[in-house]
Amino acid sequence: MRNFQLCRVIAVVLLLLVTVLLYQENESTYDYKASFRLEASTRDLALKIQKPFFESQIIPQPAYLPAAHSSSFVMLPNKSLLAFWFSGTREGSPDVKIWSSTYQDGTWKMASPLVDPQMISKANHRYVVKVGNPVIYLARNGELHLFVVSVSVGGWSGSNLNHLISTDMGKTWSKPERIVISPFFNISTLVRTSAVSLTDGGFYLPVYHEFIRKYPEILRFDANGKFIEQIRISNKNRMLQPSIMPINSDTAYAYFRNSSLDDSPKNIFMSETTDGGRHWSALKTTNLTNHDASVVAANLNDGRYIMVYNEKTRGHLWLAISSDGINWKPFYQLENVEGDEFSYPDVQVNGDIVDIMYTNNRKNIKHVRFNREWLNGKIRND
Repeated sequence: MRNFQLCRVIAVVLLLLVTVLLYQENESTYDYKASFRLEASTRDLALKIQKPFFESQIIPQPAYLPAAHSSSFVMLPNKSLLAFWFSGTREGSPDVKIWSSTYQDGTWKMASPLVDPQMISKANHRYVVKVGNPVIYLARNGELHLFVVSVSVGGWSGSNLNHLISTDMGKTWSKPERIVISPFFNISTLVRTSAVSLTDGGFYLPVYHEFIRKYPEILRFDANGKFIEQIRISNKNRMLQPSIMPINSDTAYAYFRNSSLDDSPKNIFMSETTDGGRHWSALKTTNLTNHDASVVAANLNDGRYIMVYNEKTRGHLWLAISSDGINWKPFYQLENVEGDEFSYPDVQVNGDIVDIMYTNNRKNIKHVRFNREWLNGKIRND
């Protein structure tokens, strides 16, 4: 009986320790100045089409794949696009793999598999039952960093984060390496949205946690792609999948998927940093609503900002425009089919071109491309 009571005491102490670790305000403890690297000052702005231009394509994948979800992509130096997503029988199935395709000269290539549970198991010497969200990032030194969620036991709240690197623009990849974020409970770190560049050559990777509580963080990596630290954006529960949008070298806004438990549409929350991501403000609401779905935002580099979001349900995917990042105006509906799903968007702005990818009814991935002339026309006519 005494041994049983002792075990109960130990269990309670461990639970309290976990709770403290999860609830603490995890601000940066490193003494350094961080600055956001604005893509407009470094990217080639040669991609410019004078006439209004809009196109959409479905990324081809083998017919035996019934489901696809959660895409992420980058533009390579040759102006092609490289995209990743997961596909298989259904989300969470053991046969799900990370698939990839390249867009060049207006056409997407047939998708091919890159990462599966067996590969991660072999590389990390630990059992992996499923893989999930990928995120791709192109560093200043030309390296591609691919982050992939994996799970050994249970659901997504028990996930790990894996890191692969390519030094030849995606032709070959390193073995997956599990990122050790915490020496205590290195679980429940997931990715969904794009990384953002820093002036020192490093980058911030937005992440979120789902174990016990749901909250957003960022992981800082140095110029060599080495994980340095984690920074808590907010302790507010059920704020997920932060999308980080730099405004200038010091300021950025973070927007969150609002996964509050009630079923009514909820406002999109945001947070602000004015010191390069070291500290973040208390949450405040925008004027846009969101029903428990991922949102993404990007700087158009002309004093305006664009957001892709689900307004009511995942059957309604909208574009919104803003001049301050706080007050938004919906101006175009990309999808409008109640009962279907068009979700988990990613957006990239390169010169005059805006590229958006998103889940197309859980069957495949859709790519939309337009230029500023098309965007300006839609805003004027709205």
